[in-house]
Amino acid sequence: MQSDSAEKSSLESYLSADRPIKTKKEDSLKRARFSEALAKVIQGWRKKPSLVIGLYGEWGSGKSSIKNMVIETLNAEGTQPLSIVEFSPWQVSGQDLLAENFLREIGQALGKLAAPDKDALKKRVARWKVYSSCLSIAASVARTWKAAQNSAPPSLLQPIAEATSIVLDSTAAVVKTGAEGIEASSVLETLSLTELKAVVTDELSQLDTPILVILDDVDRLTKEEIRLTLQLVKANADFPNLIYLILAQKDIVVKALDEIAPGRGDIFLEKIVQVPFDVPIVNRKQLQNLFFKGLDDLLSHPSIMSRFDEIYWSRIFPEIFPMFRNIRDINRFLGSLAFHIELFRNGDTFEVNPVDLIALEALRVFENGLYSQLASNKEILTYEARSFRENEREKDKLHLQELLAKATPDRGMSVEKIIGEIFPPAETVSQRLQAGGGAGASIDVAEQRWFKQLRVCSYQAFDRYFQFETPEGDVSQADIDELIKHIFDQKALNAICERLVQRDLLDVMLARLHSLKETLPLDHASTFLAAMFEIKPIHKLYSFFESSPERSISGITYWYLQRLSERERLKVLQDAIEKTTGIGFATRTVGVLASDPQKGERNAPLLNSVEDRAALKASCLKRIQEVTAGNYEVEPHEFRMLRFWVAWDASSARAWISAYIRTRERLVRFLNSSVHISGEPPTAKRYISLEAIEPLLAREELQTRIDELLHEGISEEETELVGMIDAAKKRGPSETGVDLVHSDEDD
Repeated sequence: MQSDSAEKSSLESYLSADRPIKTKKEDSLKRARFSEALAKVIQGWRKKPSLVIGLYGEWGSGKSSIKNMVIETLNAEGTQPLSIVEFSPWQVSGQDLLAENFLREIGQALGKLAAPDKDALKKRVARWKVYSSCLSIAASVARTWKAAQNSAPPSLLQPIAEATSIVLDSTAAVVKTGAEGIEASSVLETLSLTELKAVVTDELSQLDTPILVILDDVDRLTKEEIRLTLQLVKANADFPNLIYLILAQKDIVVKALDEIAPGRGDIFLEKIVQVPFDVPIVNRKQLQNLFFKGLDDLLSHPSIMSRFDEIYWSRIFPEIFPMFRNIRDINRFLGSLAFHIELFRNGDTFEVNPVDLIALEALRVFENGLYSQLASNKEILTYEARSFRENEREKDKLHLQELLAKATPDRGMSVEKIIGEIFPPAETVSQRLQAGGGAGASIDVAEQRWFKQLRVCSYQAFDRYFQFETPEGDVSQADIDELIKHIFDQKALNAICERLVQRDLLDVMLARLHSLKETLPLDHASTFLAAMFEIKPIHKLYSFFESSPERSISGITYWYLQRLSERERLKVLQDAIEKTTGIGFATRTVGVLASDPQKGERNAPLLNSVEDRAALKASCLKRIQEVTAGNYEVEPHEFRMLRFWVAWDASSARAWISAYIRTRERLVRFLNSSVHISGEPPTAKRYISLEAIEPLLAREELQTRIDELLHEGISEEETELVGMIDAAKKRGPSETGVDLVHSDEDD
């Protein structure tokens, strides 16, 4: 497992992965030999006229990396010295400063080279400064004159000196203007620009060390700046001991030159660049190796690899890899993926499916127009609320087609296949998609499988992929993993569940556990169920479409225990009942799951044996009597056990409730537990059914307790409860539709 510092270093390296490599040790594309050969050409050009070398390649092809390896080779120990000037015109703001900065950089290099004495060095630098000033002024005046004349550009680029001669007399006056502030006044003799250039040429020819001027990122400039940069090279291309290395994407440069030499931009470029080279191509195998190496590094943490499905990946990879055209694409993707992997790391838990994350990241980087629409199309990309969208099928199909149409045309088929793989529910919208696993499977079974795998097509996991964190109101995968990790420890489980209740996330966690019920560990089943029974939820009413904690826990228990033999089921439930004090949930679960099978029930009974069902009910009744003995305070949800208690032993249940409601607080608690809700917000109504209470408590006794305890200082809550009792007396039994306490939740 990587240390935190190693993981941080890995993240930083991939976030800066688009930067060129610095040394040959980093060369993974075997370009070191090419770089060494290019360096040899440069190193051997001494005491000769100027040389202009072009290194051509597309953006992201590795030009700057080759340049860095060339410099490393030239600076290696044992090689002849070479003065290197790295000039990136893209970093210079504006055309007016381009010439000035370019010439100044060369002048600084000249000032560092050996000379016979200090005066000779000073004179050499001063003359270059004078020459530079003339060219800088000339460039500015030429542009001003061109703008003033509003004329078309000449058919071919002209040296800057020639443009200057149109408007300036290249005499001492010009030289003095351009050389203002130069210390070596001895060079300010009356010389024409041509004469001054001849003097500079003589100075440079005497150098023992040539100067290499590297111009990188030329293709990032505007067309005007590209032309000016090449103008500068052309104007100084006949100085000896000056070597230029120009890095650019050739077609961009040619296009810029075409505007002044229509159809002849490539020819004019050939007049400037004497020795052109192309960046060695990167074959698909090399790109693939780089891609896999990056993925291996980023996905190496056990929490990520444990969720990596190689079979699923084998279907995704052939569709996403064609999106990568060059090294820059690989680096951009890996840098972005590294960032998002860190977002989804939560301690020792990874919150999403790594294969889906890779596929989505490829869409985000290369097909952002389509990716940006995914988050708002949850209803057609997952099975959420699918049963309510049958009438929307044609509309959804059209919407999906519009979504797929946002893909780049040459990637359309691949993108469609990717969407089909990562979002199988879309298959029910468009049969054209080659869906990856949802066909023919029931919605519930498919959703359970996808959520277990944290697939983006799971409506329970979908949102976290686009919010880059656990959505508000949801539990994180780390929460789920923590609960499963402590499934053997009832005390720890109680603490975890209590924290979930405090965060108002209990209902969500139970829903997530319901999706995982068939994969939860069985080694400590009784401990897990005992802790589930002891959950103390916040008291609230649930509508017909909501699942209460009681219903969720019963469902989890049923499907969880289906994986055991019938004899094991009985033993686990009896042990759980013995361990728990949560008798309310335990009784409700036993009452629902151990009831006699009814004809037409959808699910097979948990216990087929009549004897087993009777034994389980007896164990539960015994525990009820143990827990409720003495001054036992009932939680609001635990009143719902009364319907089963009274069915199993009516006399003890009625005696207990009669004794329990002899205080005002307990009476109010009992009445609150008897409230039903009818309808959905905002028109939902609260009511109490006397027919549901009567098996537990006679109407006369209930009224007596109300008269005794709620006759003075009555609160707003108590007034509402008494009003519901009065309304129930006036209402006929057929109007309630309720048989026993909260029986509407026991489907």
